[in-house]
Amino acid sequence: MSSKDQEEGKSRFPLLFSYVTIKINPVKSVEILEDDEATAAAQDAVSKVYIGYLSFYGDWIDNEDREHSDYLIHLLRSGLPKSSPGEFIEENMCTPVFPNTDHPSREPLTPSAPLPIGWTHCYHASFETVSLRVPVSYGKNTSPIKLPLTAQAKHIAAISEDDALRAKLMQASQGANLVPMAAIREHAPPPTSSEEQDSFVASRQSASSGRRTVSIASVDDDDTSKPVPPPIAAISYDIAAVASIEDPQDLLAEIKLIETYATAIVTPCMFRRILKEQPRLYHEAYARAPAKRARAKEELAHAIKEAKKLDEATFNHPRSKPSSVPQVEDHVLPPANPSAAQEIAPSSSSNPIHKVLSFFRKISTLCRSF
Repeated sequence: MSSKDQEEGKSRFPLLFSYVTIKINPVKSVEILEDDEATAAAQDAVSKVYIGYLSFYGDWIDNEDREHSDYLIHLLRSGLPKSSPGEFIEENMCTPVFPNTDHPSREPLTPSAPLPIGWTHCYHASFETVSLRVPVSYGKNTSPIKLPLTAQAKHIAAISEDDALRAKLMQASQGANLVPMAAIREHAPPPTSSEEQDSFVASRQSASSGRRTVSIASVDDDDTSKPVPPPIAAISYDIAAVASIEDPQDLLAEIKLIETYATAIVTPCMFRRILKEQPRLYHEAYARAPAKRARAKEELAHAIKEAKKLDEATFNHPRSKPSSVPQVEDHVLPPANPSAAQEIAPSSSSNPIHKVLSFFRKISTLCRSF
């Protein structure tokens, strides 16, 4: 933001730690696929409005996209989350948000201002987190309801505690065999200082539910450097405009639908690219082989010529008739003859001819490999 913007009272939108409304834009999210069927399906998709707070920046970076930023968002729900024994999730793996105080062991998180009156029994479930791209702008924005730093630290500690409990449940179900925690969610120790809190939050950027990540390796046949980015969502500070809180699981389902579009479109493109690229690379390598063999022949002929000069300079008996450089076939080289070298020079480990013959053998082996 420029100093002029600061003087005019402009600020970046959105700000970290702010509570926002969230509405997925399916059409905008699949636009990068450039596929008519995906666009048509996205136009028919139903998108609800959800609530969450922006906990940190996500790990998606696109220097060409200056309109959006990726955020890690902790979703807000009404009522306890459903337990999921298969995923080792219990209903108490959550944190209440004031004025809700209903939890067996945890104090509520208190936002910077009261949440809308109509919202009851609000919780942040520890495993309902998404990564979304949102439009970024600068202007005179209203002050959002935020989660203070002390409350954030409390929330992070609660999530870490639930991670540890989940790991124990997994271990107990598997006996002595430890299941990698990365298969379900990253596990990190609770923070003990502000620096550790920042580090812990950063490490959680890719730790949200596996049901929401879009990370296909390619977008089109000719570009392998552009993975599919997270979905795009419209957000607002005006959370009071939402009468009731939607189930975050519905948002995860919406994101899963977009992932399905991406997988259905991008994966065949990747397969076609593999079929196309492998023969092309093979033929290009095959076409380069004769040139490589020709260079090897030239280098060998030059080495033989230099060896003869070295022989004459070392033993002071130049040939009466300079022998021509032998013609070397593409695949067969004349075998080195150590006995002939023994007739020319005395046997000695320091004899330069021995070194030259050894060099010829290496060159011969190299040429046969082409």
